[in-house]
Amino acid sequence: MPTLWTSWPRYLLVHHILSEEERFLTRVKYSDQEEDEPEAGSSSQSQSHTEPSIIQQTSSTRGPARAGTASGENKAGSSVGSPGRQGELPRVVSLNSGGGASGFVGKMSEISWIQRAFETVRGYRDDNPGRVHAAEMDVNIATTTDFIYFMDDTNVLAVDEDYVDPYHWPAKESVVLLSEAFFHAMQGTFHFVLREQFLQQAYQFSATGQNLSWSKRRWLALANLVWAIGSKWLQITKLDESSSNEDHLIYYARARALGLDHRVLFDHPDIERVQGIGLLAFYLLINGSITRAWNTLGTGTRHATALGLHLKVTDESVSQLEKARRARTWYSLYSLEILIAEMTGRPKSIFLVDVTIPIDLFWSAPQEIVGFSGQVDGFLSPDGSRKIWLEYLHACRNISQMTGGIVPWKSFASLGHEVPTSYLPQRLYLCRLSDRVASQMYSGTSEDSWSEIQNKIGTLQSELREWAENLPQELAIQGHKHVDTDPRTKIELGMYYHSIAMILNRPCLCEINIKDESAHSQEFNRSAARACVHAAMSMLALMPDYPTAHEANQLLPWWSLLHFVAQATAVLMLELALDAQHCRDEIPQLATYLRKAMGYLWCLTEGSLSAYRAWRIFRQLLTEVSQRYEDLDLTDIPTDAQPPPTWNEEYEEATRNAFSNSRRKEYPFPTES
Repeated sequence: MPTLWTSWPRYLLVHHILSEEERFLTRVKYSDQEEDEPEAGSSSQSQSHTEPSIIQQTSSTRGPARAGTASGENKAGSSVGSPGRQGELPRVVSLNSGGGASGFVGKMSEISWIQRAFETVRGYRDDNPGRVHAAEMDVNIATTTDFIYFMDDTNVLAVDEDYVDPYHWPAKESVVLLSEAFFHAMQGTFHFVLREQFLQQAYQFSATGQNLSWSKRRWLALANLVWAIGSKWLQITKLDESSSNEDHLIYYARARALGLDHRVLFDHPDIERVQGIGLLAFYLLINGSITRAWNTLGTGTRHATALGLHLKVTDESVSQLEKARRARTWYSLYSLEILIAEMTGRPKSIFLVDVTIPIDLFWSAPQEIVGFSGQVDGFLSPDGSRKIWLEYLHACRNISQMTGGIVPWKSFASLGHEVPTSYLPQRLYLCRLSDRVASQMYSGTSEDSWSEIQNKIGTLQSELREWAENLPQELAIQGHKHVDTDPRTKIELGMYYHSIAMILNRPCLCEINIKDESAHSQEFNRSAARACVHAAMSMLALMPDYPTAHEANQLLPWWSLLHFVAQATAVLMLELALDAQHCRDEIPQLATYLRKAMGYLWCLTEGSLSAYRAWRIFRQLLTEVSQRYEDLDLTDIPTDAQPPPTWNEEYEEATRNAFSNSRRKEYPFPTES
């Protein structure tokens, strides 16, 4: 792989990122005194050479609530910013057989940001930016259809369930490795099944043939999905050279034969089947079938609600283990729902106002789990199983190229160790914050003025910053406390934090023109836009340099890696398309991080239709954006990437047509067929 970007001194990378946080905190103080004496903008340079922390981008200030009722921002609607008009369907959409992320895409999605960047660089302007009527059709607004990059990376039905033995039981060694690979791959983020409980059931499972009870059939279907996900992760990380690309498809075919099939409805499922539906949605997600995952997850959340999993259990006869099982199942569904909403911009089917189950259940493991630590049938205990897995992981893992990033490299020696108990509650707080950002900032029914939007942004910024400042040491990117826990948790938290910061501040990353707007409002817009751009750069700074696909999938949140990289890339591209008006003195830094982002997209194209299409879209956008600059340093960014083996002429033609169709002035993007 060629060198994709030149080295940038570490202190300078820190220098430009941290300085914006300092300026935002010290300058944007909306008070009566400052209304009389607005402070002039300061230089973007700072003398801080401190290593960047997880709290770099977000302001603790609130919006310009005291700017005066006569100011333009109090009269202008929220549509003056981006995402603009939200309760409208610009073009009738179809689902195209459910492939990829077909269908409606909302303004919170980075796909919408890509569309806006293309519109901006090609000079498209909305003739009536102030109209905010909800639920209207408007042929003058571009649709995001052509820029949906999610595709079905794998035909999950390639193996016919009628031609597999659904009751086949893998060898014990395979059960250990596939099960542990699954739990390792989930990184403590999704708890659809409890590890110790699942391993005990797996090691005790002895029934063979077709004489299984219905409960054992349901459990075996769930187990096959666990192994399908574990097999998929081993494949993309190249940790099992002996496995074929079809292994995970075989396990899914067995799960379908046993009743876990995304094409069928589920009648009156129990909690175990709800867990299986959640795993099925996750499996579809990691194979690029975003719309299928969204539909399947919707079914799972409906059944979970019917079972009362969203409610606090006061029945004293329910054990702590069962309470933990219910809570972890519910919040796994919720976390996945939030992720898909962030990817697609679609409304959610879960509302926090209805949820009473406490998060504090996750601060400690149920006492009953200790009972699973013993040896099972002379085979393995969960601790013994983990030991075998870690030995296998260390023997197969060979990180030879990826270096750099904010996290100390030596900390990766504890890869695969315990996940801090504080991780899940902290992550769920971010999920809830993302949920509130979506409902307050991206609702199609909002009638807020622009100043009210600014106040909401400021309030949420304060909450995001407060979360980061109170993060436990074991989860802080630069925590000085040495802990022997899996370092991937702090990387995932950091990336997710910056992802939410981008979503939160994105409405200000545009060209805002408000008649009689106050100076304070203008400064808030500019600072929030810079915070969005700096969040993108900080996310990329967290990630190791010189990536390879299999190594990136080992160390980073692989299920959302393409989404995160696309978010950051779209933000950087959009700022450059806006002539870097918010970061005029940081164009070299923008180019540096853009090279890194393109490097990740380039390496992820290996075996991924979604990543390859994303690469093609961003490469075209980069070509057009770069024409606006005389000295934009895009050294070492390849002009082409190797298409995946399954890329065909139909995909190629659709991609080329998307670029040509989006050039039409009067009707920028075609209706979906």
